[in-house]
Amino acid sequence: MNLDPHAPPLRGSLPPEGAEPPSGGRAAARLWQRALVWMGVIAVLLGTLTLYNQPGFLVNLADQLWSCF
Repeated sequence: MNLDPHAPPLRGSLPPEGAEPPSGGRAAARLWQRALVWMGVIAVLLGTLTLYNQPGFLVNLADQLWSCF
């Protein structure tokens, strides 16, 4: 009977002893892709914030919204 309170690690979840950590591959590519997507999202949000700080844009946006009704 195993009295250890922790579950054993899943097979393949730990590298063998003395192994070098991976330096790239698919995980690194996905990390770069996620970082680029987040940077794009932040750029769009900052652009939107910049437009909302311009009073002329807000008046134009309000006029376009009211013209729909």
